[in-house]
Amino acid sequence: MTSIVVNRETALTRKIRLTRRSRVRNKVNRSVEQTISKAFLTAHLLTGSIEQAESAVRDALASWDRDKDNLEDLFQAVLDAAVRRQDSGAPSSKEPESAGSHLPSELQTVLALSVELRRCFVLRMLAGLSVAMCARLLQLHPRRVKQYTCAALKRLPSRGERSPFAISYLV
Repeated sequence: MTSIVVNRETALTRKIRLTRRSRVRNKVNRSVEQTISKAFLTAHLLTGSIEQAESAVRDALASWDRDKDNLEDLFQAVLDAAVRRQDSGAPSSKEPESAGSHLPSELQTVLALSVELRRCFVLRMLAGLSVAMCARLLQLHPRRVKQYTCAALKRLPSRGERSPFAISYLV
């Protein structure tokens, strides 16, 4: 009788452990999915192309080691790949309006910016990178990053007191 009780307790303990592991695994998977979604959207806004954004995410995922690298490394790898793809002259979508039609109107206006303004705005204001990081990534002088970001802010429509870009676009 004692062994049956011990076996039931052991089975229950195992089940609890497995449930906890499953919850942790699900939480990690959700975090990875959220990071990939955020990275895809950022890459789409950087490149102006769904196809290039998908390629950037695929490239980054192929080089990402889930055991060694963290989610910030994955996000940074997507940004690097998106900028590289665009710098290499990879063809972008022929119809940027249709490529961004699934986006909220505020982000569609970002796609309408010139490449330099859009890239600086996306990295500085939406992705939250520092001027130095943007300059390194885009191979620009930090002063240029600031100028392009300011120019983008002036060209984008404002909505009352609070800019629509003050909120997190990635939620």
